Amino acid sequence: MKNYVLLMTMFCIYSLTFLTHYFLNFLENGREFLGVSMIIPLLSVIIVQKIFTQLPILSTFSFTKPKWSWLLASIFIPFSLGLLVHSYFYLAYHQSFLIITPSQLSMLLLIGLTISTGSALLEEIIWRGNFHVYLRQRYSFWSTASLIGVGWSLWHLPIAVLYKPYIMPAVGISAYLLLLFGLSIMLSIIRELGQSIVPVAIFHGMMNVFYLGDGQNMTVSPDNQEIVKCLAIIVFLFLFCHKNVTIFKN
Repeated sequence: MKNYVLLMTMFCIYSLTFLTHYFLNFLENGREFLGVSMIIPLLSVIIVQKIFTQLPILSTFSFTKPKWSWLLASIFIPFSLGLLVHSYFYLAYHQSFLIITPSQLSMLLLIGLTISTGSALLEEIIWRGNFHVYLRQRYSFWSTASLIGVGWSLWHLPIAVLYKPYIMPAVGISAYLLLLFGLSIMLSIIRELGQSIVPVAIFHGMMNVFYLGDGQNMTVSPDNQEIVKCLAIIVFLFLFCHKNVTIFKN
């Protein structure tokens, strides 16, 4: 029953997302309203699980007390990964990428911990909250993380197709989706170990600002940016999982 409900919820998410991007294409500055799509997963859960099937949803959002270690890690890891990849672009292409002035760093931290984290929370209470709770009752961690990773990555596909100016779309889109899949696995790991949605939302919000953002004065093609970021997240994920492999046996 729950698998059926999750499939219906996913269908609702993709349908509403398609309609949203369809109508945004008719707007002159439709890209500025992309944030609207972040509420779609929550809206879909309310429609399918709360209204039609009358399942309890609030308890699946995983608003539990987080571990301090993972709260700190959710800030430090995206910040460090962002500095690392942006430093590579700076050294390789001699351009300013992350910031121009030191004051901008404080502003990015503020945005990452407030607006960006709040926006990410709307997504995470569903993907790494509701979906994770139900799938984890029947599947192993890796099966759960992989299913969510595929669903979450493909949910972002319209952004890659409609709004990213790739020179080689096949390469850029593939790298973008693989990057998101790797990030999703990392978010699931934090959800599993942190036992709360709070550090997951912080990590997601900070990654949006410090890692996934376009930064300042960047002229490197979006394709190359996606490839470098994708490779970096895969290497980090491999090293992290190798160190903690015994945690995910069940």
